[in-house]
Amino acid sequence: MKTKHIIAVAALLACSAVMADDGVQWDGLSDGQKQVLSIYSEGWETLEPKRQKQLAVGADRWTRMSGQQREAAQSRFKNWRNLTDTQRDKIRTRYGQFTKLEPADQRRIRENFHRYEAMSPERRRQLRDRYRDLTPEQRKRVRDRMTDRRPKPPRP
Repeated sequence: MKTKHIIAVAALLACSAVMADDGVQWDGLSDGQKQVLSIYSEGWETLEPKRQKQLAVGADRWTRMSGQQREAAQSRFKNWRNLTDTQRDKIRTRYGQFTKLEPADQRRIRENFHRYEAMSPERRRQLRDRYRDLTPEQRKRVRDRMTDRRPKPPRP
């Protein structure tokens, strides 16, 4: 009796896992999503459920963007496609490290980046050149200052 109960619960769990991975039905997409994903209309059902969900979310996000936001996204995508696999892997690794940071650290990094972006091209070039001329020890001190993670002296 106990064994039948365990088998029934396991079967229900297996069914729910399969149902959770059913993906997104083409008819369940909005008209806007269908328009964006029209190139997939013929083979939509053959896509993996995870891929269907990713595409549906992306298409939904796209339909809510302004024209200017779409242009910026297309430009970023074009830049991404032009990167080498090594460059892409490095970006993915750095992004993974970034997402593991505390929210305050992420905010500080974003603020520093926005300040850098607001600088004139000439000022950014000067900063890059100055940073390249630093020794590894000097670079570490600069990074520590920027991240406010200076080594703390040992306690007596």
